[in-house]
Amino acid sequence: IWPIIGLTFPRAGIIVAETTILWFIALYIRRHQLVAEDLLLLNATPGVALLLTAPLAFCCSLIVAELDLYLAQSLRQLDWSMPLSFQKNLLEIQLIRDYAEAPLGLAALVLVPALCEELFFRGFVLTVLAAHHGAAAAILGSAFLFAAIHFNPWQFPALVLLGIFLGVLVYITHSIYPAILAHMMTNGLSVVGVNLRAHTGQDMLAASDHLPMAVLLGAVVLLWSGLRIVQRQNPAMPLLRRDTGEV
Repeated sequence: IWPIIGLTFPRAGIIVAETTILWFIALYIRRHQLVAEDLLLLNATPGVALLLTAPLAFCCSLIVAELDLYLAQSLRQLDWSMPLSFQKNLLEIQLIRDYAEAPLGLAALVLVPALCEELFFRGFVLTVLAAHHGAAAAILGSAFLFAAIHFNPWQFPALVLLGIFLGVLVYITHSIYPAILAHMMTNGLSVVGVNLRAHTGQDMLAASDHLPMAVLLGAVVLLWSGLRIVQRQNPAMPLLRRDTGEV
């Protein structure tokens, strides 16, 4: 799908490729006569969990960006940096040059990937793995698959860390909605950071510089504390039981 559309219209290609995932899920659910709400975790979410999702996503974004920065520096020393052409493509696809580009750009870069990828990786994949192999395999397996499908080995560890965070968020809430919201926010922060640097020359999100250690440690503590608070909330619905596939 991507070579057909994405090479000419990158953002349209992203939308088409991402929404194809939903067709796969729909066909699987229909063929096996499953309940979409159970498989995709379309469960109600406690208000506290949703309120905490935004600050948790922000803290996770800081940690992931810091890991990515350290990794990029290490790869440069090994002479295995991300190719300049790849970096250019990543930046250009996030660059919004005028207001007319904004709706399609935000849909392709923020909304659609968050919705489709979370329904697949943290809904479909995580639920199936959790039912048959337990929580650890579900969170790690969905995170590694999520990172691999981006075909970006230079940012693979950072993507795995993001996937683990999203998986934990879904597992403790039994709902897909916090992960969708968190994914939208992390993607949105990336787009905002790129456009701030391109249009104003300012790096307000400090994506190209290391965070002060106090800020990084604060983000880790806040992330951990916030997840513990979310974990104390009573999920609306249970997950599929291990090995039985029943609720």
